[in-house]
Amino acid sequence: MTTYTKWMISLVSLMLAITALVIWLIQDRFFKSDEISIQEASQKVESLYGGTIESFEQKNAIFYMAIKRNNQLYNLQMDAETGVVLKVNKTGEEIDTEQTASLKTIDEIRALIKSLNKGTIQSITLQNQDDKQQYIVEISDNQALKTIVVHAQTGEILSEKIQEQNATESNNPVIITSEKAKQIALSQLRGSIEYVVYKESSDGGYYLVEVDGEDNEAVFQIHAVSGKVLSVTPNYDSDDDDSDESDDDAEENEDNDENDDDD
Repeated sequence: MTTYTKWMISLVSLMLAITALVIWLIQDRFFKSDEISIQEASQKVESLYGGTIESFEQKNAIFYMAIKRNNQLYNLQMDAETGVVLKVNKTGEEIDTEQTASLKTIDEIRALIKSLNKGTIQSITLQNQDDKQQYIVEISDNQALKTIVVHAQTGEILSEKIQEQNATESNNPVIITSEKAKQIALSQLRGSIEYVVYKESSDGGYYLVEVDGEDNEAVFQIHAVSGKVLSVTPNYDSDDDDSDESDDDAEENEDNDENDDDD
């Protein structure tokens, strides 16, 4: 074996090792499964601080919660990967217990939106706007993301707005289209597009594209100029009650089959 052949074999081995390392880093970044669940986060917060969670929202790798304790509201931020509480601050607002008692629950708002066939619920957040309690509901429908504002006491829909999907080319002539952003996201995770929205920023803006894969869902943040994937966030908030009901029905059928066998 010549020196050149040995050198080539060493070079190929090194390239294979580097390729394997890059693939591992990509998988570790894009498809981490070590984030704590919403239920685990809620239980941890309630055990630490007591009270009840009024609203819950996840953005990127941060859980945002509003907690009611002793007739006071607190805002809390938690790291979605480690479960570490990053910030807790009192809103300074004392809760009107009579008004709170008349508020519709998140489950009631979810049932209301489902009955209207508005689309797939992505998140529901209770907010105080001009001393009025209202729910902000984000829904994906026909690859668009809608924001619906619902009166927290009456359930009346106050407004409905489709978030912007495409960037304005006048701001940046080399900006990529929403269709290109969808292609980039699908190249990272095979599945169907839930929604795509465009967000302006000082560095050229970015797209948020949610892909519903076979085994998981993820939201890709894609730079609107370079097309680079800036972040990938697993999505556990979308409405999957139907699948849960199907699982329950399947378990019930299995139990019935076992009872029949025993008979």
